[in-house]
Amino acid sequence: MKPRSTLLVTGALGTVGRYVVSLAEAQGYRVFASDRIARGMSVPVRGEVRPADLRVPGVADELVKGVDFVIHTAAQMDADATAQELFQVNTDATLALYRAAAKAGARRMVHLSTATLYRSAAGPLPESTELVPRGPYGQSKLAAERGLLSASESLPVTILRPAPIYGRRGRHFAASLLAVGPILRLTMPRLPGLSGGPLATMAHAEDVARAALFVLERDEAAGRTFNVSDGDAWTLGDRLTETFRAYDLPTLGRLTMPAKPMRWISRLLLAPGPYQVADRAALLSWGLVTRRHAIKAALRPRMDREAMTLLYEPLEVDASALAAQGFRPRHTDWAKAFEYVLRWYQAEGWVPRYA
Repeated sequence: MKPRSTLLVTGALGTVGRYVVSLAEAQGYRVFASDRIARGMSVPVRGEVRPADLRVPGVADELVKGVDFVIHTAAQMDADATAQELFQVNTDATLALYRAAAKAGARRMVHLSTATLYRSAAGPLPESTELVPRGPYGQSKLAAERGLLSASESLPVTILRPAPIYGRRGRHFAASLLAVGPILRLTMPRLPGLSGGPLATMAHAEDVARAALFVLERDEAAGRTFNVSDGDAWTLGDRLTETFRAYDLPTLGRLTMPAKPMRWISRLLLAPGPYQVADRAALLSWGLVTRRHAIKAALRPRMDREAMTLLYEPLEVDASALAAQGFRPRHTDWAKAFEYVLRWYQAEGWVPRYA
């Protein structure tokens, strides 16, 4: 790497983006940190903050001035977002950023996609697995992938497909795992111990950021797609029980999560009427948790339609292709790493303490 090469990091306020900014600075990059707003972003020591809404026409052209490399982590993931909003951010804005970076003479782009694009099957699932998006979010990410790869001759692109991400400040799927115990505890003095269910891996946000920087300047990674995963496969039931343990919540017995009933219940909840009731109930229940424990209303647990398929579909992600390049994740023990993440949430007053 040339000294002080410039790196644009989009989604710099996000779970992965924050790690990319700090790790890139440590590696000597001059970082341009970008998100829709500047509030909450620390100014990089050798770089600058460049707030930008990529949905606005022409913004990308200004954003990429003087940029050598781009790591694009920004995405729309809100459960309330319409299909139009998802495609506007995840597809159209991504491709506009790519075109602007190519025109400006950038040397490489890394794009963050998702392993939830894969057809559900017994894993581990390599990059060659058939892609079958679960809904509009997945469709928007797949459209971005195809657009980038079809145009990658002018600006080499590497795509990362991480397993479901967890880490500090996360507000989506993994963060919802942290809400289950406190919500159940509202009415249960002892929670049911759970086991079984679909087998899946996850990825720590720091490792996703490390993977993005790892492939950024590798010629052999150009034009390729790589999975990112901790390789530590757990069933959903065991994952929830481990979360209860980390909270120090008492459990009783061991209840196996049967696959067929979970599939039936999940599909029932995906119907418009039941979905709205369940989603509202989750928000109201979490509101009770925040008031009872006097914590911040930072999390808003939602019944994300696409994430709900993981209640009954396995997603064991095979990251051996990235390992063959020499990459090794730091967080390979999910239970240990997730407990550290929980402690951060507790220290920030985002979730309760029970000890």
